[in-house]
Amino acid sequence: MDQLNVTAGAPPAGFRPFEDREGFIGLTGPYYWRENGDGTVEYGFRADERHGNPNGVLHGGCFTTFMDTVLGYEIIRTTGRRCATIALDTKFMSNGKVGDWILGRVKIRRLTKSMAFIDGEVFAEDNLVVIVSAVFRVFSPDADIVRPPGGPAARIA
Repeated sequence: MDQLNVTAGAPPAGFRPFEDREGFIGLTGPYYWRENGDGTVEYGFRADERHGNPNGVLHGGCFTTFMDTVLGYEIIRTTGRRCATIALDTKFMSNGKVGDWILGRVKIRRLTKSMAFIDGEVFAEDNLVVIVSAVFRVFSPDADIVRPPGGPAARIA
């Protein structure tokens, strides 16, 4: 098998790569982030051949993996605490193709002491392709605040 080109197509202006490239994230990324002027963060990646399926479009698993990852990053960024996915409801609205810039936007609906309820949207270029709704377990705070490695700045005080 030919080596896949995983760096083709630079991200849009302002996007910076996550430093965290170990484990499964390293297989599916690289992922990028960009902080907007209003304090929100957008996440993204450039789809390549690894993300495709035999039908000639992007595999639903690439969207689900991406959103599971960035939803967790957003919770860590907001709370400074580790978290784990309890439920991830994914609805596929359309599709994307190899070469597309995949953009994720997230919004925390509600935070409790031990739970986070969070939503997200995924776009392939300007086309809405996936909507997600998730529940995460937020763990008790550690002695040190957890910061997303190489990602956007924490929002916590």
